[in-house]
Amino acid sequence: MMIPIDKFQEKHFEILDKFRSKNEEWILQHQHLITHSLTLTFDCRHLLRTLNKYQSSQTLNHPDVVEWLQASMRYFKNRLNKSLYGNRRGRILLIPVIEGLGIDQKPHYHCHLGVSKDRFDAVEAKVKSIWKEVPFGGTQVVVKPYRDHGWVGYSTKNTLFANRESIDWMNILLPTCSSSTAE
Repeated sequence: MMIPIDKFQEKHFEILDKFRSKNEEWILQHQHLITHSLTLTFDCRHLLRTLNKYQSSQTLNHPDVVEWLQASMRYFKNRLNKSLYGNRRGRILLIPVIEGLGIDQKPHYHCHLGVSKDRFDAVEAKVKSIWKEVPFGGTQVVVKPYRDHGWVGYSTKNTLFANRESIDWMNILLPTCSSSTAE
């Protein structure tokens, strides 16, 4: 029995919407900890030069390239955590959401960041400074105070593949101690 294309597309978008909603719901569980909204872009020219150097015909959304992007995020999160809290770990919230993996799109992360009040004012300068050092880090960096759940919806809007996570689960940092003890 053949399924008409319209029914197939409808079912596909229903699955994607459900998947996107689950991601959004999970992030919203941590909304009370979010203090900043970040957008961190990658340098596509650097990525393409690296691919050409290795004579690779991969695209910017190839799983191997996505691993490079995730390794860059891992470097960023570790440096940011150390920069803000030194050896006192477990105080930062970071939920990175990778986007721009479609054809002719620019890979980037939307991040939900949470820091203690005493670190709030230092975040923008530290984020921009550290992102410059990140492998494949681009020049477009936006750091804004978190306002409302609209940012969460925006950051998960491009969940286009039910078989590919948009939340970078390997690079999430959840606070393990109270931010009030972050002194």
